[in-house]
Amino acid sequence: MSQLTGEEHFSQAQTEIWARLTDAEFLAECLPGLESVERDESGRLLCHVRPGLSFFKGNFKVTLDIVDEQVPESVRIRVYSKGIGSSADVETKVELSADDKGTLLSWNAEVTQLGGLLKPISRGLIAAAARKVIADGWTRFRNRLG
Repeated sequence: MSQLTGEEHFSQAQTEIWARLTDAEFLAECLPGLESVERDESGRLLCHVRPGLSFFKGNFKVTLDIVDEQVPESVRIRVYSKGIGSSADVETKVELSADDKGTLLSWNAEVTQLGGLLKPISRGLIAAAARKVIADGWTRFRNRLG
């Protein structure tokens, strides 16, 4: 489907960035439009998000799954979103490497599934919205690092 890539640089050590990337509660607080966070019956975090997309009004229930951890070099994060009459799944692969200034983080996000009302929306519009959400998410991540 849609695939996006990018790089972020952080002054913090690779181990610190790794710890934050694999902390679901920390990541949940970085979601743009986050309204609340709770745990479901299995103990997974369930986030209620109002994404602020021009083509979608309403809330999403978002679940984050941290999978395939290669400490402290890479991790995959799956994001499942479900709203009234719509759904989306995104998988992001993150690779970390230390450099002389801190940590270089390379990411590759892929929208693996769109359902319901999101399905007929143009891929260009979905990609533009995803780029904005991702950029806002990295800004929040950076701000939460302090």
